[in-house]
Amino acid sequence: MYRKWRKLSVLGMAALIGCLMPMGTMMAAEENTEAVWENGAGSVSDNTVSDDDKTGADKEINDSEEVNADDEVNNGEEVNADDEADNDDEINEDHKVNSDIAAMPVTVEEAAANDAAATAGEAAPVIEIKWQGQNRTYNLGGKIEYEYVNNYYQSINCSATQSGQAVSLFYCQDKITDTTAEAKENEQMDALSWTAADSTSMNITFISDGNYALYVKAVGADGQTVYARSGGIIVDTAAPKVIGVQEGNTYPEGTVFQVQDSNLESVTVNEKPVALSADGKYQVVANGTSCVIKAKDKAGNSIACSITVSGKDPSQDGNVISKSGIYSLKAGVAYHLAEGRWSVSGDRTVYRGDGDFYVKTAGDYRLIKY
Repeated sequence: MYRKWRKLSVLGMAALIGCLMPMGTMMAAEENTEAVWENGAGSVSDNTVSDDDKTGADKEINDSEEVNADDEVNNGEEVNADDEADNDDEINEDHKVNSDIAAMPVTVEEAAANDAAATAGEAAPVIEIKWQGQNRTYNLGGKIEYEYVNNYYQSINCSATQSGQAVSLFYCQDKITDTTAEAKENEQMDALSWTAADSTSMNITFISDGNYALYVKAVGADGQTVYARSGGIIVDTAAPKVIGVQEGNTYPEGTVFQVQDSNLESVTVNEKPVALSADGKYQVVANGTSCVIKAKDKAGNSIACSITVSGKDPSQDGNVISKSGIYSLKAGVAYHLAEGRWSVSGDRTVYRGDGDFYVKTAGDYRLIKY
């Protein structure tokens, strides 16, 4: 209210001075005219009002307006300063409150909650399983692809990490009886027998033949638990077995033998592959007087068996010999040679066919037809 009154007073004074100025100017003009006529043309009286004096009057009015304007501005600054002071007080009060809160002690429960919140965003542990330098890490479940090992000294390495945090590592060698079954799922993990690793990285060596899948568990410092598995591993250190004939013995051509191996891959007779049979049974085939049997399994184990082949028993064909070969002949038994010219190994004599013959001593004879 005081500021408004002052402003009105200034405006009133300015209006009064504005009204008086024309009258003063006219009186001054008359005095100046009289002075000129008294003193003569071209002279100036001491009573003449100078431009400097007029300027001074104008300056006084202007100065008054500037002062009033400054007062008004300054008064506004005072209000703003007061407002700023009030705002500073509010800020200081807030800061004081925040400082009081920060100074309050944190309980054990609150500290634990803060730690849990801080670690909640951390990545889960990462498991890596390697064999022969290659990654063999798989998710749980799904079809198991098997690889074969023929000794106990090839190890699988498993490790776990979690952004520099401490990790506990566990593993389980699951021995599998049915290689067509799928890998275990997450809900089956609790049923496994876990072994704690001594560190976050270790090598696992298989010490007995069998079909395995390695399951790995990692537990982070924040309690996060993850699982992974390896591919299937078949440890097979045993070579295939040949049953029915023995190395170095003599057997008639056509003798049945058997090859046994749960992971059998191939069988050859005299270097010729033969189709694998469901019952594992095969026949001796002569290569002259010998037969070489070979078998190999998927793990790389193999066996070779060499036998001597006695001739085919002619009695199976009515004692008729119609082609070259080794025949087991009995003494005093009549055998019939088919038409053609024949010879007996070790004998330079040439025999005419289409007739019967006898041998004095039982044994294997190699007959050659020309």
